Amino acid sequence: MEINRSTACRKVILITSFLATLILGFLVVTDHTYADVQSQTTCSETTSQSSSSEQTIVFKESASNSDNVDSSTDTTLNNTSDSQSNNQNATTSNQSSTSGATTPAPSENTTDTSQPTSSVNGSSTPESTSSSSESANASSSTDESQVNNQSSSQDVTGTASSKDQGQTNTDSTSNDVDSTAGSSPVTDQSSSTDNTTTGGTDKDQITVTGTNSSTDPAIKQSSSNPLLNWLTNMTSAGAAALIYPFITSRQGSHLLSEFRTLLSPTRYNIDQTWSDLDQKYNPDYTKQFYTDAQNWYDNEVKKETLTVPFADGSGNASATYIAHPGSTKTIIYGQGWTTEPEWMGYISKIFYDMGYNVLMPYTRGQNSSDGEFLTFGYKDKADWINWINKIDQLNGPNSEVVLYGQSLGADDALEAGAQKNLPSSVKAVIADCGYSTIPSLLYSLYTGAANKLNGYTSKIGWNLNGSIPLVPYDQFLNNLNNVNHLFQGFNLDDASGLTAVQNSTLPTLFIATADDTFIPDSETKALYNASISKDKQLWILDGNVGGHASANNAVLAYTQHIQDFLNAVDNGQTSSTTSTNQLTVNDNQTVAA
Repeated sequence: MEINRSTACRKVILITSFLATLILGFLVVTDHTYADVQSQTTCSETTSQSSSSEQTIVFKESASNSDNVDSSTDTTLNNTSDSQSNNQNATTSNQSSTSGATTPAPSENTTDTSQPTSSVNGSSTPESTSSSSESANASSSTDESQVNNQSSSQDVTGTASSKDQGQTNTDSTSNDVDSTAGSSPVTDQSSSTDNTTTGGTDKDQITVTGTNSSTDPAIKQSSSNPLLNWLTNMTSAGAAALIYPFITSRQGSHLLSEFRTLLSPTRYNIDQTWSDLDQKYNPDYTKQFYTDAQNWYDNEVKKETLTVPFADGSGNASATYIAHPGSTKTIIYGQGWTTEPEWMGYISKIFYDMGYNVLMPYTRGQNSSDGEFLTFGYKDKADWINWINKIDQLNGPNSEVVLYGQSLGADDALEAGAQKNLPSSVKAVIADCGYSTIPSLLYSLYTGAANKLNGYTSKIGWNLNGSIPLVPYDQFLNNLNNVNHLFQGFNLDDASGLTAVQNSTLPTLFIATADDTFIPDSETKALYNASISKDKQLWILDGNVGGHASANNAVLAYTQHIQDFLNAVDNGQTSSTTSTNQLTVNDNQTVAA
């Protein structure tokens, strides 16, 4: 009798589970099918009505394919393309403004490659923009006029609007003349990433607050179905709780770093800095430099360990200090998310050879510093004030400090440079491949994962439309923010490079590589455009450099560009420019024997 009851119970459980699975599957398929229909309708409308904007697309493609022309020809094309694009966009806007509704297509762009856009009746698809033609199709003629006028102005002056966050994708082109012998004036010909869905949310300026009020389906992915919305909120909360420790905790981030190294055993192999570097960046020079740098840091140079208390008194921060004899100038080098101290040490030789002392602090929750969680600059920025004061004590009244960092360290440097109590010894900031906002970085990683997953599901006819099943981006972001606030007491919006550059007037050099697939170079461009500094420069390295945080692989160009910037800061001659991504090497810059 008991056996029969047990069997009956198992059957009931199995039947109930089966029915629940069917219902859930129906809801998910219905939700995604509805999204597919919307996407197909938008594409159909765009195709049937695209003739009015076809001529505009031709000019944008012409401009974006101008990478191989010389600088004088490219400049002429810029001016001609801007003039014609303004007239054509004005005509297009008059034709398209009859419809006030805008239905942005979900953006799946996390790299420098995207598709052209036609804007018809408010519908839009992602477009590819070039630094030589930056006029974007907007949902109203007023918006278009503002973008076109600013784009044209930037092409002439080489400056960007300091406050308007809406100009993320109006990256200007200017001729930058390097002051070091051997460099030649070259027009920046790198293609910019338009990570903005027209009429939607700028993907490089996403915030938690903005996500909650967004109507962009690429951002606001949660369903309007109450039952499915409740379910995905629960699954998103579970995903956020699972992932959070690996992103922020000392043990989790270390474990993740070890896993990344397991997948890519040569990740911290010094030979990788030149193994696949484009010839124009002189890999022979890079090979010689980093071979020497490894021996220099491991065996030759004297290293000291310094400590300062955390600004909130909860522990101590630790750093490695390399003093350059007789120098009162210091680079404070911000650590990346999982960067090993030795790797920082090899790169530090670049600054040591320029005559700078180098301080390499380890952020909260990393290496020998105290703390169990990374704070993404939110608490570290106050700790950096203590580091600056420590350096000033060591080097006396003539102390000069430059804040530098890569990846997470770049945002540490930017956030520290925006503090109101910043010591006057700080002269400049160098931000190499920083992120604009944490939600923007998460969106880039999220869509990258969704696109890879879609590569499998599309084979069975299931288009994910840029989302991960049962984990909508907006709900995942909100839950991750809630978990972070629970454990650390601050919101993800509180740690923002974008906010930092809107509050810092320090001379700032922004660096990125076009082949960065972890933090797209469009986020660096967003930081540059939002910066209120009158003395700012943007340098994007094109071609094959090595991916994320790899600009230093092109060590000859890297050294020259940073030295030129710092010389200009010393001489008070910095200006707002976008800069060349190429380098001419003369006889006295050849590889040492």
